[in-house]
Amino acid sequence: MKKLLLSMSVALITLTSCSKNDDPTPTPVVSETKEASIDATSKTAWTYFSLSENKVVATAEESDAENAKWFARADWDIAVCRYKIRTNSGEATTVGSKGGVYTFDKDTKFEAVTKLSSDIKFTADEKTSHVAMGGKKVTEIKSNVLVVEMKKTWDETEKEWKTIMPPVYLQTPVYIFRTADGKNTYKVQFTQYQDENKESGHVKFYSAHII
Repeated sequence: MKKLLLSMSVALITLTSCSKNDDPTPTPVVSETKEASIDATSKTAWTYFSLSENKVVATAEESDAENAKWFARADWDIAVCRYKIRTNSGEATTVGSKGGVYTFDKDTKFEAVTKLSSDIKFTADEKTSHVAMGGKKVTEIKSNVLVVEMKKTWDETEKEWKTIMPPVYLQTPVYIFRTADGKNTYKVQFTQYQDENKESGHVKFYSAHII
């Protein structure tokens, strides 16, 4: 009887595994991989997140005063505002935090990243400026990576890439984020930007500690 129950258990596990493999978008199977979500529906607020604790620290509006408060803190590693990302590094810290991000090429799979190469270089946040709709100049402090990418097409007349409208969202590459204290690194794969109702700003991602 015990042998029969054991055989049935093995068969059930095997069946479950096969079912998961048939899923066209399977969940990455990586040791200690965690899933998290961030409400980034606001276009004016940053949600600060701790990778080591896998939780949201708090949300704060984009302003000089709020930025100054958060840039003086070392209890967050990344922050998200819609599709934009901050890391606790560079222009986004006033206390010497050592965050940053490294981007893999688009062919690199999340589960394939099992250790860090010694030649990886992390990019810190910078202050950038651009002209928004209406001709207003906007200055931002953020990372050079995004939560989601948008499909673009080449405009032969103006000789530049332009975002297709309505937007077509594409998955970003796998990232490595370094924590604010510079002691730990996490691989991250953003998997969702819209919810089932196609509302933007509903962000989900996988993360796993890696050395």
